[in-house]
Amino acid sequence: MFFANGIVLTTILPRLPEVKADLGLSNAALGLALAAGPVGSLTAVPLTGRLIARFGSAAVAAAAGLVLGGVVPMVALAPAWGALAATYLVLGAADGVMDAAMNAHGLRVQAQYRRSLINGMHGLWSVGAATGAAIGTTAAALRVPLVLHLGVVGAIAVASAIAAAVWRLRGPDPSDLSAGSAAAADVSGPAAAGSAVSGPAAASGSGRVRGGVRAAVRPLLWVGLLGILAGVPEDVANTWSTLYLAEERGAAPGLAGLGYTTFAVAMMVSRFSGDRVTDRLGTVAVARLGGLVAFGGYLVVLASPWFALSVAGFALIGLGIAPAFPSLFHASGHWPGVRSGDGVTVLSWVARLGFLATPPIVGLIADWSGVGTGLLVGAAAALAYGLLAGRLAPASSPPRPRDAST
Repeated sequence: MFFANGIVLTTILPRLPEVKADLGLSNAALGLALAAGPVGSLTAVPLTGRLIARFGSAAVAAAAGLVLGGVVPMVALAPAWGALAATYLVLGAADGVMDAAMNAHGLRVQAQYRRSLINGMHGLWSVGAATGAAIGTTAAALRVPLVLHLGVVGAIAVASAIAAAVWRLRGPDPSDLSAGSAAAADVSGPAAAGSAVSGPAAASGSGRVRGGVRAAVRPLLWVGLLGILAGVPEDVANTWSTLYLAEERGAAPGLAGLGYTTFAVAMMVSRFSGDRVTDRLGTVAVARLGGLVAFGGYLVVLASPWFALSVAGFALIGLGIAPAFPSLFHASGHWPGVRSGDGVTVLSWVARLGFLATPPIVGLIADWSGVGTGLLVGAAAALAYGLLAGRLAPASSPPRPRDAST
């Protein structure tokens, strides 16, 4: 599920200059069209908590993955700005539902193992993102027709979603992962008796857990704000790295995509090592360090006069910001008194407010003063995220590792 989600939208990014040129769009117009994706997400994500409660997290994620893969070729067929925006609206809705549902299911899997796994799951998203970016960059260099390129990627996403649906955990989702109910529901024997997490979340597991997305909003306001701040530097690098290297570094189409590809690969490396680092240092320390590293990466991109060093700067951004959303989803899924599915739904919804606002803001700044100036938005958000990371403390403890005997 994470792989399928990662490969779809990222494969378009290296070819955004072509889409912009073919439709005759300004930077601001392109940013507004891309902002339709978060609008779709904000509309659809609030329904995810109810869908998970009725059909199960994995079934909801797989169904959304089928829509995502089926619709993505329509980007290549859009004849004008309105059609492009409408396509991104549907893609955003499917992506938002899938994102919340697959993270809810990922936390259910993690609860069985009693150690941090969510970074590795997001690492598989980064594998998909890097794969999609590499396909997009190669397709741009070889001038492969966009509709063929996106049709192949859509088919891969559909096949991945079907496979994930077959291998999902069965049965209803537990209402409270912090109480260890996921372990009790899904495993038998000695492992089922222990708590799924340690720290404040576990201590509150025996308390009252309120169902419903609305009940989860107030306790998770700070987590939601951190989600906005974490999403902005990632989204800015996602969307504008190719245009920055093409317009301000003069890179050819086959090279301009290297900024995003390097960013995505760095995120993958960081996430696959993130679980071990999180178990050792804790969520808050990793978040603080990551925000500062991402901020430093933006400074390198903007200050460097050399193409290669700018590409390296995008790698630093990826290394730093990669652990952010795994940490945030862990916190929202284990927050005291909040049902897991509702917590991840609230985070996914609130974080997408940043995704909604960022493309048009950066696009307007880019038209006014260049794409490089627009990247300062990502730099400021990364710095703020690192400085405010202490707000993750109430649910920052990673799941406790199993005893070797189990």
